[in-house]
Amino acid sequence: MTGGRMRWWPELPIGLVLAGLGLGANWLAPPGLPRQEWAGVFGVAAGLLIVCVRRFPWVVLVAECVLLVVADTVTPTGPDTAQVAAAVALGYLAYRAGRRATTAAFLLFFAVTIVNVVDPGNPGLLSGAEGAIRLVMLAGIAAAPVAFGRYVRGVRHATRVAEERAREAEARRCVETRAARLAERAGIARDLHDIVAHHIAAVALRAGSARFAVQHTGDTAEAVAALGEVRDTAGQVLDELRALLEVLRDPEAVESDGGQVEPEQMIRDAARLVRDAGVAVRVTVSDALATAPLVVRTTAARVVREGLTNSLKHAGPGAAASVDVRAGDGELVIEVRDSGPVRLRPALPPSGYGLSGMRERVGLLGGTLSAGATAGGGWCVRVRLPTRENM
Repeated sequence: MTGGRMRWWPELPIGLVLAGLGLGANWLAPPGLPRQEWAGVFGVAAGLLIVCVRRFPWVVLVAECVLLVVADTVTPTGPDTAQVAAAVALGYLAYRAGRRATTAAFLLFFAVTIVNVVDPGNPGLLSGAEGAIRLVMLAGIAAAPVAFGRYVRGVRHATRVAEERAREAEARRCVETRAARLAERAGIARDLHDIVAHHIAAVALRAGSARFAVQHTGDTAEAVAALGEVRDTAGQVLDELRALLEVLRDPEAVESDGGQVEPEQMIRDAARLVRDAGVAVRVTVSDALATAPLVVRTTAARVVREGLTNSLKHAGPGAAASVDVRAGDGELVIEVRDSGPVRLRPALPPSGYGLSGMRERVGLLGGTLSAGATAGGGWCVRVRLPTRENM
């Protein structure tokens, strides 16, 4: 449909060809039969009717069958163009209609074909064994348009199904891509938090120590040492951020483990950094950590680093913290505990992702996390990570 009107041009050439064949067949009448000029009207009418087959297939089929019977009755030289046009209409009906309508159209066309073949002068044409063979041949001729129409229908249906599946696959790929991007963004957010929150907390505390030393004690040596540690920590932050940006620019870099830090080394580095900031840290790591799966070891190291960062931020210099990593019943138990602040101090602004990020990491491995205040005014984070093969 275009602009509310049927597009006639695909059927128009077929109708013109059939009309031309009808006129030609009438002019080339067999010898011995009188040529009747007006008989060509049946061929032209059959050809022009086929132009309407898309909009009125049943009307065209019935009209072609009527033309075929009338032409065969009133004139011996009437062309059989109507039979060809009726076959075209039958094929289109088989393509568009259901099985019942297609069966009814086939029976109509088959009956008209038999009427056209069996003339009053040869009533025994379909009798006997030869008649049965002729009848089967006529049935095959009548069934050919049906088979073609149903075949085209099946091909079109398969094409539509394939297109729908392609669209569904594309939509599924879009959803999967979006989910992967969201997961990647969540991972990047966790990594940024681990890098920034851990080191910036140390930078803020050491900068505060330098300021306190200059303003209250006048000890420039302590201030210089604190500023040197600030510089070293800031340089480490820049290096880690630069490495993260390289991964973002080159996704293939994710698969490379050249810059991967061992979990044990991550724990030692976190303890050293917090210890340098003024918090006494005691670390006890069981040999079970080395035998745990890598993903469990990495998660344990991140939990330790986040827990020490929280102790540094909330307890501050002068406090004592302890890290205990030990084996349990098919699990790895990580406990980070601090004594609480030794004096009132301004609190650093929370990042808002510490505990939630740890809980998310631990939950992905089927572990549990609990955190809360201790009886002595400190804070304790306890994590249990399963280490079995079927976790």
